[in-house]
Amino acid sequence: MTHAVAIVPAFDRADTVGATVTALRTVPDVLDVIVVDDGSRDRTAAAAAAAGARVIELARNRGKAAAVAAGVAASGAPDVYLLIDADLGGSAALAADLLQPVGQGEADMTIAVFGGAESPSGFGLVKAFAARVLRSETGLELAEPLSGQRAVRGPLMRSLQLAPGFGLEVGLTLDAADRGARISEVEIGFSHRQTGRDLSGFAHRARIGRHVYLAVVARTGWPKAVYSLAASLAGRVISAARGVPARDRGQQLGRAVRQSWQRARQLWPPRSLRHLRSWRSLRRRRARGS
Repeated sequence: MTHAVAIVPAFDRADTVGATVTALRTVPDVLDVIVVDDGSRDRTAAAAAAAGARVIELARNRGKAAAVAAGVAASGAPDVYLLIDADLGGSAALAADLLQPVGQGEADMTIAVFGGAESPSGFGLVKAFAARVLRSETGLELAEPLSGQRAVRGPLMRSLQLAPGFGLEVGLTLDAADRGARISEVEIGFSHRQTGRDLSGFAHRARIGRHVYLAVVARTGWPKAVYSLAASLAGRVISAARGVPARDRGQQLGRAVRQSWQRARQLWPPRSLRHLRSWRSLRRRRARGS
């Protein structure tokens, strides 16, 4: 039997975290469910505890990666870590399919691809950027490079330095691949709450994109990150032109360029790099022979 610990980072998820915990407790190999309340302003911690989770409360919101790191630090030394978002609700019971390949020694990390059709919530630039970087750096062709639902072999997870914030997932994949880990995707019928195409939704995706971009910069260097972002931007513009009548193509391309440029500017390097000092790029680690 595999000893798995589920870690659920949660911020203001009192509405869904209880159902998520209840579902995870039905997964046979999950012996402990740890919910890390990342400085929530609602009753997330109380809802998680009522559902039977072990709850860790952070005094302030520190971001997804910090919440996961706190859960790992409190977990002991399980065989497998199951990373699950707090908004999966009852569909989290399907996590057994995510655990199986790792528990049976067929993979070191599995990544969930959500089954069923989901309407896109953004323009796809960040996802395309992450997929391009991972393809270039690792040779992996991932359908969902930013999926937060993962199973990771215990020793591997404990050996990794997590990328801050929402850069967690792309950083996990890059770092694990650099260590020779076997990584695969598993299609699972998870469902979660999507962000909308409104101002708050785009602001949230902009934060995700910024964190992903900085995680890539820290691991591959500025030139490759900038090239990959530019190539993804060009791909987005070209795809927007496909299937558009010739008479309307100029207007459609112009709209796509404006939208993509606005998104790209949100991912561009900040003026200050002081918060990157604790990150070591993969190339720097390779040069040192570590």
